Amino acid sequence: MFNFEGMYQKRFDEWNVLKQNIDSKKVEITIRVGDIRWIMFGTNVGSEIDGKGQQFLRPGLIINVIGHDLALVIPLTSKEKQLPRYIPFKTNGHYGSLCLHQMKVVSQNRILHRRCYQLAYEKIPD
Repeated sequence: MFNFEGMYQKRFDEWNVLKQNIDSKKVEITIRVGDIRWIMFGTNVGSEIDGKGQQFLRPGLIINVIGHDLALVIPLTSKEKQLPRYIPFKTNGHYGSLCLHQMKVVSQNRILHRRCYQLAYEKIPD
């Protein structure tokens, strides 16, 4: 029999309260393609990538700004993964991977004003 103790517990109720708060406020923010920002990814279903901490945050690369309300983002992980759906990267001495298979459109209300890293990033050579 499989032991589920100690496994990651989804925090749907906490995220739902925060998500309602996010939805009720209009955030004025200037983002640019190439920004790596803290984004409130929340708690998601199944293998969809979750944010962490009290605000359910995870860094994300802005790859397209859609009008004044939406952005196409790629979540980042601090783990270097050598799989086809991940792109390893290094920025300001931080290594990680872009999670291409988790790319999604998010409301700009989920994106925080502060940046995670500098705007420039470099791909790790093969």
